[in-house]
Amino acid sequence: MCTSHLLYADDLTLLTNEPRDMQIMLSRLAVYARNKHLIVNTSKSKAVHFNSTGENVPVFDVGGATLHHKDSIRYLGMIFYRTLNMAKYAEHASRPFLASAYRIRRFVCEHALADRPHTSLWLAKTYVIPAGMYGSQLWSTGRCRQAGILLACCLRFICIF
Repeated sequence: MCTSHLLYADDLTLLTNEPRDMQIMLSRLAVYARNKHLIVNTSKSKAVHFNSTGENVPVFDVGGATLHHKDSIRYLGMIFYRTLNMAKYAEHASRPFLASAYRIRRFVCEHALADRPHTSLWLAKTYVIPAGMYGSQLWSTGRCRQAGILLACCLRFICIF
């Protein structure tokens, strides 16, 4: 059994290689959320079946609400595609980097700073590099099989009072 999770603020991603294990985790989550007066926002939650053709994928539910299957999930600014296509990851991660580099270049030209390379370097270090680094890391658990299936459910919570 390979199960794990990623948790950040109100986002939770559950990972497993077995559909049965995913449903067990979702059932336990529903009980936990109910006890803590939380609701899993199933309209914003998704299930992705990685390395699959998209046919005959298992159906999951949380507290009786069915999770919809998607071809990708977004977690902390990074999009994870069902096909695990690294070219798509790279394209997505490079957009903010290239956009911030273009804005810095335009700013340097508009303010006649081309003869001050230290200013351009400082601006790049401050704005371009962080934009390129955000979302560029791929997180995973070393316990999950590399070639096998990987199921992920990205869940959102809302509080009830």
